[in-house]
Amino acid sequence: MKKAVVVYRSHSGVTRRYGEEIGACLTRHGIATSVASVGDCDFATVADADYLLLGCWTSGLFVILQHPDEPWLAFVRDMPETKRPRVALFTTYLLATGSQFPKMRAAVTGKTNAPELELKSRHGRLSAADEKALEKFMA
Repeated sequence: MKKAVVVYRSHSGVTRRYGEEIGACLTRHGIATSVASVGDCDFATVADADYLLLGCWTSGLFVILQHPDEPWLAFVRDMPETKRPRVALFTTYLLATGSQFPKMRAAVTGKTNAPELELKSRHGRLSAADEKALEKFMA
């Protein structure tokens, strides 16, 4: 059975909910999935995954200077290099994601395979389009 790890950093619970919905979608598609915050994730679990989905809320000034927060960046810095899993990024935001995804991609460069999917949500809900994108990612 394929394995997925969904790791998130949430500020208000919205990104946690989005990560949980992503995890539930993966589980419905027959993938053994664990969902954890950056503070609770075990690096051994990440190393054993077929799919790695990393998420963080969008920090910044609403429409400019968006970036992942320091605890998410610290998790990625501390994460051992792993080239096995297929990688996706996800974020939640208020007005715009702006430079969030480029900064997330830069942070994982050299640590993981290049991200193949980027998902975003304003309200932490998995949309039908997100679900289709996840299905394609899993294929």
